[in-house]
Amino acid sequence: MPDPKHLEALIQDCARGKEPALAELYQLCSPHLFALATRMLRRSDWAEEVLQECFLSIWRNSDRYSAQQSQAMTWMTRIVRNRCIDHLRRPDVERPDPDGAIQDAWADDAPGPLQRLQSSQDGTRLADCMQQLEAGPRQAIALSFFDDLSHGDIARKLDTPLGTIKSWVRRGLERLKRCLS
Repeated sequence: MPDPKHLEALIQDCARGKEPALAELYQLCSPHLFALATRMLRRSDWAEEVLQECFLSIWRNSDRYSAQQSQAMTWMTRIVRNRCIDHLRRPDVERPDPDGAIQDAWADDAPGPLQRLQSSQDGTRLADCMQQLEAGPRQAIALSFFDDLSHGDIARKLDTPLGTIKSWVRRGLERLKRCLS
């Protein structure tokens, strides 16, 4: 693992517009960050695309990095992780997670709301009903209830009009209610 102080210096040089610093940062950190993106996305071509976007983001936002808030590698890992999550949540592509590897890559050890729900009998019924929903309403409901996002946040995340999100959630909840009763 690269020296944290050296990485901080490289990020500071990026903030000053020094392109060689970005090249060195890429050379030092891309193997670790690419491995993370590949584990989360399960496809190397998507991981390459996301990693490229992330290094552009690192370059553009390097002036916002604060060594007092986190170490450089932690900051860059968070950027990659969040970008992978955004990529996985795109409304036009629903990716299966048959072995749970994607969820494991971004979850901590504590069971999340979805895991706690699925472990109960009612949770199993709800999961079955959720699978019957179309992709858009299913994603909107999941983001609302499991990730605790507002309708506005969901609209921005899914790049969908706010009214559509509200309709998806309302109609989806009506369908879930009918399915569960």
